[in-house]
Amino acid sequence: MNPLKIVLKNMKLRLLSTVLTIGSVALAASLVIAVQILERETERNYTQTSVGYDLILAAPGSRMQTTLNTIYHLETSTGVIPYGVFEAASRDPRIAKAFPFFVGDNYRGVRIIGTNQQFIDSAEPRAGVQFELAEGRNFSAPFEAVIGSAAARRLGIEVGHKFYMTHGVSETGGGAEAHIHDEHELVIVGILEQSRTANDNVIFTSVYSTYVVHYHDHDHDHDHNHDDHDHNGHSHGNNAVHEHEHEHEHEHGHNHDHDHNGSHSHDDHHHSEHDDDDEHHHHGSHSVTLSELESRVTAIDAVLLRFNNQAAAIQLAGLINFPVPDNPLFRQNAMRDPFFQYKDDLMAVIPATQIQELMGIVGNAEQVLRAIGWLVFIVALLGVLVALYNTMEERRRDIAIMRSLGASRSNILTYILLESALITGIGCIIGLLLGLGIVGFSAPQIAELAGIVIDSYQIEATQITTIAIFTGLGILSGIIPALKAYNTDVATNLAP
Repeated sequence: MNPLKIVLKNMKLRLLSTVLTIGSVALAASLVIAVQILERETERNYTQTSVGYDLILAAPGSRMQTTLNTIYHLETSTGVIPYGVFEAASRDPRIAKAFPFFVGDNYRGVRIIGTNQQFIDSAEPRAGVQFELAEGRNFSAPFEAVIGSAAARRLGIEVGHKFYMTHGVSETGGGAEAHIHDEHELVIVGILEQSRTANDNVIFTSVYSTYVVHYHDHDHDHDHNHDDHDHNGHSHGNNAVHEHEHEHEHEHGHNHDHDHNGSHSHDDHHHSEHDDDDEHHHHGSHSVTLSELESRVTAIDAVLLRFNNQAAAIQLAGLINFPVPDNPLFRQNAMRDPFFQYKDDLMAVIPATQIQELMGIVGNAEQVLRAIGWLVFIVALLGVLVALYNTMEERRRDIAIMRSLGASRSNILTYILLESALITGIGCIIGLLLGLGIVGFSAPQIAELAGIVIDSYQIEATQITTIAIFTGLGILSGIIPALKAYNTDVATNLAP
């Protein structure tokens, strides 16, 4: 008789025991597979997305907080910096690309980021990969927005959808009443292709749009005092900037306390005559361009920089983060740098360094989870051993009959090892599917909480290798029951 048919028949006769043993193997394998997928996707997300920027300029505070806020859209800002920092960066020959960054509350829990058109056109969410539009176009006017693919899918949003910002960077919980900024209506004009980064989970609009919603009372002064805005980057309405810094520090927590509820407040806003002026810019006048409106912004959260030369990024980080030596020559050279005037208001963050530190923390946690997964699987294999070993007592007479019908000792040994391999192999395959399903089900929550976009249904060689190793270990766990069957005495077990 076919050995496989014999083994399947034996498994069917002890169906409950077989199913329970397969289930324990499947649960253990699913845990190991899920940890492997999370480890792979975490490493991919936390390494590739950082390469697009060499330096982040932000208000002094936690460097890790700034990295999480600007690249992974987690946490909150450490405060505000003058918009002149971005203007200085835009003119600096050392800098290839500069993008403003301003957190602008949320829509149904999706964070809204204020930046410029060039961010969508030329920023790199992953190394060597730029944004692409799946539908529509880039924003080109105030209160137009582009949404990430995951956010659009989750909210069921299409091009043309109109909405208002809601106060804070996440949905209000605990029964608190949300404050909606209904003075300015935004419209989705484009949907981004999936980038497999945290950018898939946010909405991008003009930095002017996010700024004016919170600071329009102050921005009204720019219509009358626009001369304060020196385009050489030396004067940017300093009084207004300091006022905005005070407001934004209060809401973001410039004392560097983290808001783990993900919510922060900009200044309470009031209706003013400037609301009508904003509508005029948006609907009635084509004489003022979006870039000109953005130049009226006085405060932003951060500036993302890509340098022509990595050494220049390190040099600028040193100028901003460390005191200038007392040597008159050093000080004279430092004062020539366009960022020197902002030195006391800035912190320079090298995201690659912060992500290495983050990966060290995450990697330690993953190693613990991986070890737990393997321990659980070893326990499951012991379960296979015990289940098979306990059935040997019941199957002694069956084995003796098979031996009397011509089956050799090696045949009996093969049957038991094959049964062990089938139980473990079936459990591992079910565990693989279960692990993929668990991660896939958790992917939206992981993306929202950790900024990690997970490709959960991609099976790689690592998973196949793991299943092969587990199956091999399952065969080894059947050796002891197989040896017991191998040594079964025919005459004794056939006797009445």
